[in-house]
Amino acid sequence: MKRLAYFVSLYIYTLLIPQNVLGQDSLSAQKISLSLDIYSKHLWRGFSNGTSISIQPGFQYNYHNFSAGIWGAYAIDGSYTELDLYASYTIGNIEVMLFDYFCPVNPVQTFNFFEFRKGRTKHTLDLNVVYSNQSKHPFSLHLATMIFGDDLNTDTGNNYYSTYIEPALNLKYNKTRIKLFAGFSPFKGYYAANISLINTGLSVSRKFQIARKFVLPVNTIIALNPSNGKLAISLGLNI
Repeated sequence: MKRLAYFVSLYIYTLLIPQNVLGQDSLSAQKISLSLDIYSKHLWRGFSNGTSISIQPGFQYNYHNFSAGIWGAYAIDGSYTELDLYASYTIGNIEVMLFDYFCPVNPVQTFNFFEFRKGRTKHTLDLNVVYSNQSKHPFSLHLATMIFGDDLNTDTGNNYYSTYIEPALNLKYNKTRIKLFAGFSPFKGYYAANISLINTGLSVSRKFQIARKFVLPVNTIIALNPSNGKLAISLGLNI
């Protein structure tokens, strides 16, 4: 656990290194971006997190094919809190990502971000691989496996290594982007008690020109979790 804590601390440190230290070779290749999304509800892989509007700020550093960042989600009624670190690297049409999801118990009383002990941590490391080549075809595939953290089998004390697989179809009509997805879990774990279809639906996004220099991206997500029969709809603004 000490090694994992060291890794996370080192990762945070690298995000804070000044650009003149990171590269004498190509400052122009480096990019820092900030984002702020507001959704009526935070949806994730067939689950609704929180019971109110979700505020989702983000910070990302990009350098060539590498990116790293911090992302958060906070329900304004205090029903859900999340703070994530992530890093990704793109090779051709394949993107490999490692997420560190930190989801404390709500309402938050103690924010134990540096608690990494097995059975007590609220961190989950999730390894993701995404294939997409939209210049040639609309098909994409997302594979994700939880490799450490708050993903335990309470009977054995071992990790489930819960896995999520999502094939999707990405379409574009005029200025509107449509994504049809069908995510499933291939075995018992965090998502369901057995092999289950857990996240089916679509997202529709479009950028609206509000003023000459201001564009407002709007996104609508409709998701059905067939394993529990729950349907959710979320409307979002991307600032």
